[in-house]
Amino acid sequence: MYGLRLAGIAVFLVCGCVSVDEDARDAIAALNAGDDAKAIAWSDKLADESHYSRNLGAVESGRVNMLAGNYAASEMRFRTAVDSAVERNEAGPKLKGSDIANTVMASTVTDDRTRDYYLPPYELNLALEYGIIAQILNGRLDDALVDARLSVYVQDALAETYGADVAKEGKDADATAQKIIDSQNKRLEEMISATRNSWENPVLWWLTGILFEADGQTDFAWQSYRKAAAIQPGNAVFAKDAQRAETAVTPVRGKAKLVVVYDQGYVPRRESLKIPIPIYTGMAIDIPMYSDDTMVYDNVAIAGSAGAPVAAARALDVRSLAARDLKEKLPGVIVRNVTRAAVQASAQAAVNAAGNDYAKIAVFAGNMIVSAVRKADVRSWCTLPRAQQIWCDSEMAPGTYDVTLQINGKKTVARVPLAAGETRLLWIANSRGTLRGASATIGGRGRGATDLNGKETNK
Repeated sequence: MYGLRLAGIAVFLVCGCVSVDEDARDAIAALNAGDDAKAIAWSDKLADESHYSRNLGAVESGRVNMLAGNYAASEMRFRTAVDSAVERNEAGPKLKGSDIANTVMASTVTDDRTRDYYLPPYELNLALEYGIIAQILNGRLDDALVDARLSVYVQDALAETYGADVAKEGKDADATAQKIIDSQNKRLEEMISATRNSWENPVLWWLTGILFEADGQTDFAWQSYRKAAAIQPGNAVFAKDAQRAETAVTPVRGKAKLVVVYDQGYVPRRESLKIPIPIYTGMAIDIPMYSDDTMVYDNVAIAGSAGAPVAAARALDVRSLAARDLKEKLPGVIVRNVTRAAVQASAQAAVNAAGNDYAKIAVFAGNMIVSAVRKADVRSWCTLPRAQQIWCDSEMAPGTYDVTLQINGKKTVARVPLAAGETRLLWIANSRGTLRGASATIGGRGRGATDLNGKETNK
């Protein structure tokens, strides 16, 4: 009876913690089916009612509302997410503490899903990026400029502080954990090869440059363009903007400038992988993992002033950022899990030495059930795109365009109004073949936000 009671408590504690993976799968399926309301309900519940995952819920809700065209709600959610990670004060912004390099030992009968979720660096940068886009689409350009300046600070601060924490995390892993880390890192190598680290977002740098340039702050714009080009030197758009720094300003006089940010699909979701620990007989730990995954970019070309379609430039492999973030977290995750297993093994050894057969059976049963039902913490921002591409033309004549987009050989049209001297953003998200998005002015005398059919929207 004691063993069954202990087993029941263990199951309750382990299964009673937050689990979002199944619900996330359903939400993405709903988005693909056009059921935005179901996906919004999931993300809003996660943001408003979850104890451990409210920060994750905020960015999920921001992204889902953005895909649904609810830009005001999206902007609000991203503001909440960013403020949870960045403190604003009279002395300037400051990154708040997070679980970086946190290897605090947790309870034996619980798992990492009972830990508060903090936005990792790549998610924070993407929250800033999408928050800025939502502000632009919502007509709040002054706020977008404020967050552009905040983005410069955040990215510089992450580069300065996060790398040191990542290095320390790896050194703190014990020998048992290191063997597991090394074997799992091999599975991530292909995915992480597309990025230098897990916090640099060249699209965010480029977007801040566009905002600064449209506002006449060219000195700041040139710095942002150079940062983007340094991170992705093979990107033709980044390179062109960096090369013209201090020599020319866009749009060209009497013309309009159109910039396009194209989101492709959804980032892979993490899975729970169970790994036996030979030194603790019959026990296993669970760690988050990605299945082997190869990146295939959409072939995107857009027709601008030249008439013929010009290929979009590959700008950001979000899947790779997510994989690097996971690789950097694995030491702490594994150390915590191995420690829990050691505590369980010690408890079993103690009752075995005491010679109480009932207690021995009870502890053994509890340990086995906990090991069987425990799952890894697979929480991550899963409504993000798999990758981003960009395109730019700064010599478009004023007028209303049916901008032709060729995506994997199929043509589609987005109606975009352009005024002389205007810089306008066209954001497009390809959700498994369904195009969503809108355009809005960043600078100049353009009109407000319009959907892909050219109809004004104030959502």
